[in-house]
Amino acid sequence: MFAQAYDLLMADIDYDAIYRYLKPYLNKKQTILDAGCGSGYLLLELVRRGYNTIGVDIDTKMLALAQDKLVSHQLKPNLYEHDLRDPLGIKVDVVLAMFDVVNYFKGIRQVFKHIYQGLNDGGIFIFDAYKEDIVEAYNDYLEIDDDPIHYEWHITTKKNQLIHEVTLGGKKEIIKQYVFPIAYYEKILKSFGFRVETKIGVDSRKLYFFAYK
Repeated sequence: MFAQAYDLLMADIDYDAIYRYLKPYLNKKQTILDAGCGSGYLLLELVRRGYNTIGVDIDTKMLALAQDKLVSHQLKPNLYEHDLRDPLGIKVDVVLAMFDVVNYFKGIRQVFKHIYQGLNDGGIFIFDAYKEDIVEAYNDYLEIDDDPIHYEWHITTKKNQLIHEVTLGGKKEIIKQYVFPIAYYEKILKSFGFRVETKIGVDSRKLYFFAYK
């Protein structure tokens, strides 16, 4: 159910703008890992432009939606179920973890460790993360819409948590995200040997991290 709601809410994002933001850091000769690819919107943008991109996600329903997107565009899916807290098991040149993937983890050290180990020398890890002020801004946020189907999305906060209550088709699901200071991410990345830059980007609610191995 959450996968369907997520897919609906992500449909109107300007993925071309995100691609153009990432493009200077991508090369079609590289292998790219879309880590936490979700229902496959960004993955589709990359694959249809000729990038060698692998998608992984822990949610099989998300992967099924991603596969449907690629197949509907006559593109070959390269998708795997994977928990980012486990070793990647492959070597790649670029790891992307976009759309607040890192915010789904209560602790991020194991994820960063395995991404560092899975990157080739000279590789880059790019991800976005919510700014700290999002916790206050989103407290008691409510979104209700009937297009294309009725859903309700209510967010409450507790300390550094965003607690999403999603209702779709009469079914309710709770999803938690965790918001940490910039310094928290930078310290852990640097402890593994990454060189880190942070930048503003397409989504003003977030910062974009560029971690070079």
